[in-house]
Amino acid sequence: MDQLLKSLNDLHQAASSVCLHLQQLPASLTQVGRSNNPSSGANPFALSSTRSGSHSRACSQGSGRRVHFAPPFAAINNAFTAQGGGTGGQAAGKGGRSSGKGSSSKQEDEDEERILISEVEVVGVSEDLKRIAYDALTTRPNFAYTLKEVQADLKRVFATGWFSSCVPDAEDTRDGVKLVIKVAANPELRGVVARGADALPTAVLQKAMRPLYGGPLNFVAFSRAVERLDGWYRERGILGQVIDFNFEGGIVDLTVGEAAVGSIELAFLDPATNSPKAQGATKPGVIRRHLTTQPGRVYSLRQAKADIDSVYSTGLFEDVNIVPQEAEDSTETQPKVDLTVNLVERKTGGLGAGTGISAAGRGSGNMPGFVGNFTYSQRNLLGLNQKLSALVELGQADSLFRLQWVDPWIRGDPNRTSMTLSMMNTRTSAAAIHGKALEPDASPADAAADARGAAGGVTLGRLVAGTEWRRPLAANWSGIAGLTWQRSCCMDSHGTPLLSDAYGAPLTFSGRPSDSMMLGVISGSYSANDGSSMGISLEQALPLHPAWLNFNRLRLRLEQPVTLGPLTLQLRGKAGSVYGDLPPYEAFPLGGTNSVRGYAEGGVGSGRHFVEGTAELRWLLAKPVHGTLFADYGSDLDSGESVIGDPAGTRGKPGSGYGFGGGIRIDSPLGPVRLEYAWNDQRRGRFHVALGYD
Repeated sequence: MDQLLKSLNDLHQAASSVCLHLQQLPASLTQVGRSNNPSSGANPFALSSTRSGSHSRACSQGSGRRVHFAPPFAAINNAFTAQGGGTGGQAAGKGGRSSGKGSSSKQEDEDEERILISEVEVVGVSEDLKRIAYDALTTRPNFAYTLKEVQADLKRVFATGWFSSCVPDAEDTRDGVKLVIKVAANPELRGVVARGADALPTAVLQKAMRPLYGGPLNFVAFSRAVERLDGWYRERGILGQVIDFNFEGGIVDLTVGEAAVGSIELAFLDPATNSPKAQGATKPGVIRRHLTTQPGRVYSLRQAKADIDSVYSTGLFEDVNIVPQEAEDSTETQPKVDLTVNLVERKTGGLGAGTGISAAGRGSGNMPGFVGNFTYSQRNLLGLNQKLSALVELGQADSLFRLQWVDPWIRGDPNRTSMTLSMMNTRTSAAAIHGKALEPDASPADAAADARGAAGGVTLGRLVAGTEWRRPLAANWSGIAGLTWQRSCCMDSHGTPLLSDAYGAPLTFSGRPSDSMMLGVISGSYSANDGSSMGISLEQALPLHPAWLNFNRLRLRLEQPVTLGPLTLQLRGKAGSVYGDLPPYEAFPLGGTNSVRGYAEGGVGSGRHFVEGTAELRWLLAKPVHGTLFADYGSDLDSGESVIGDPAGTRGKPGSGYGFGGGIRIDSPLGPVRLEYAWNDQRRGRFHVALGYD
């Protein structure tokens, strides 16, 4: 019995150092980056982290507690790893047992000696807290226990988190030993103060700590609340965590460590050797304006990834990645990181040649004609990411010359406004509006000849010069404002100007060989991640000269996909209206590959107003091939007669119609290749071939 009382006295002295460990898992941050090199073999956006270490708090009797977490940011190569200190040790008081190598076998035998416990009593707290302590105990009256088993039981009581001290005592009775456990409840939580939590919203802190109010502070629940705060940082990729706290007088004083950005350096790497170069072709300011991560701000992994995407979107780099390193002046309470942005530039200019589909070839609705093109482009003019391009395109009836300069981000503009200057000279077939009327039994050769401008066909020439500004407006929204001058004329296949078509109807509004106008454009577009989109544009021809055109044109476009299990139903709608001066070539043509399939281009009609609708069902056959079934409808809303010369009515076009059919769609890097066959409401079939959708 004396030995048990002596051992319990040792346990009494050791109880003040029994600790509840708060497990904390700070992230180890590796470099993040983006590359278009498929041979890298790794996810270009992979964010890897390791978790290790624990944090201990020193516990003492009384209302004050000082809890210290180990430094969360220790330098390793391109990463941070936080490792906490050890666990709370047990202090042996006077007469206590040694835990070293000198432990005697006699002492071990005494530890294993079983003593009959006749009664167990918890004192010093309310009945509710007593019940919690009793539930934690495994020691029961009238059973024999060793000292180690009693000691483990006391740890379980303390580990409930409700008590600031847990002191054992023993009373000798005739039936055995009465075990008395004297416990003291933690003080009541009255408030929480967070220091250094610049990025942590107050609402998040309050939500995590709110369940702890209204009674003694439970350190188990408190550790979970701290983990929720650290989890908030991890979920958002922010390098931060709770590193220390002090609980005194009912107030928890949290110290939060948030890694601030120190310096940001740019490193241009040689693509062949991956070694640093003295300088790159791109001006540093062009890169830095894409970085929302700035010195002095809290470092966020999510923000760094967005910055990488933004820099990569310029099209100037093969590889972009950000490597963080611990700054020299980083401290435990004020961690800091220095960032290095590694950049591998790509070739940004050169000559090119290729082929494409001719719009004139689609005029008949049969197999399209093809065009050849020659291009020159420079995407990093003067190292400012400005783009200069020249395009020459020649086809069976179409021709195009375009010179264009683009500044994707006007210097000093906070809204990422881009500016485009362009000059363009085009010649395209006007068969969709002015093609000759065909008899029902007309051969495909006649239709093709008419579409290419032969046999009385009309070619439309446009000379255009203008400027355009584009900028993001809100999430998924962008806006465009532009001003262009345009001169349009109609001619035959030899380039001779025409004043009237084959039916004697005028081809221009002014009655002269050409019409001129100054056109202002305002438009907005919306594009969602689910594939839905919307576009609206308003054009106003400004009569700055008495001979110039004066009209207003409104266009609307809607698109919405609907998922039906393995099928996708694509719904599209378009509408438009023109008020004021309307040359025939500016009327809305209806029918054709990107309108009402089953009809030739413009075969339904042309008018001042129009509506079109499409429902298309798609399903995967074998990647990248999809099967399609579709139905189209279009109408000029009885506005064909309001167009000068009534070109649609003169040619016997119905003004409204529908078509239906099916085909296949092949996804390609240039866009979807469409091979389709459709019937119109007159039960006449037609092949359609196209690249993309208008």
